[in-house]
Amino acid sequence: MGFTPQIKEDALVASGRHCCICHRFCGTKIEVHHIVTKRDGGEDSFENAIPLCFDCHADMRSYDHSHPKGCKYTIKELKRHRDNWYQKVAGNVGTANREEVVETDKKVYRTLLKFLPWNGTIQFLRDNNFAGASFERSETKDLSKYWEQCQNPLFEFIDPDLEGLRADLTEKIRVMKKAIALETFPAHINGCNSVPAEWEFEQPERFRRAVEALHRSADDVCEAYDSLVRTATRKLGILPDDMA
Repeated sequence: MGFTPQIKEDALVASGRHCCICHRFCGTKIEVHHIVTKRDGGEDSFENAIPLCFDCHADMRSYDHSHPKGCKYTIKELKRHRDNWYQKVAGNVGTANREEVVETDKKVYRTLLKFLPWNGTIQFLRDNNFAGASFERSETKDLSKYWEQCQNPLFEFIDPDLEGLRADLTEKIRVMKKAIALETFPAHINGCNSVPAEWEFEQPERFRRAVEALHRSADDVCEAYDSLVRTATRKLGILPDDMA
């Protein structure tokens, strides 16, 4: 039969329509997943429900038990992810006005700005034309520094609105890094990359697709970054040090 409309509503409200695993805000792009599958006897109950984004939900369905790769989510792990996120959302009061939340999230925000300042790689992504000349690989170093910091489990906002925006930014950066890795190659100038110039004449369609993918990803990163910075400034009441 599946979850009743009431159980789905309760789960979506409890999660704030964020994915309980990656924490991204999903809006309508969200599924309520059975933690214990129906074929394994799982019930259509609130306790057996976990809201997931399309990508995380696909991970649940795509795991091949006959040829296992990676580590499958356990039932206990899924419940911990869900309960921790529900608790975060339940503790949210619209703005981060509790002193301990504000102070903790200020530290996380300042750390984020340290590794991903507005006038570093973010500015480069705003201005660079990937169809033009080569670019120095050092121009994108902030993305790698930020990505490394994301491996720290403490690098997470308490406020669920901010954490959802940070998770979205992280996903956009993952896509950007992948686009750079797949669509650009070392150029003749030492320390530089570019979309191969010869593609424009020998493989124009490939050149066009590569440039479009890079520009689209760059725009997505900047948009996600701007949304996070604006919301963090409003909620936490601080500006980046070089703008204060």
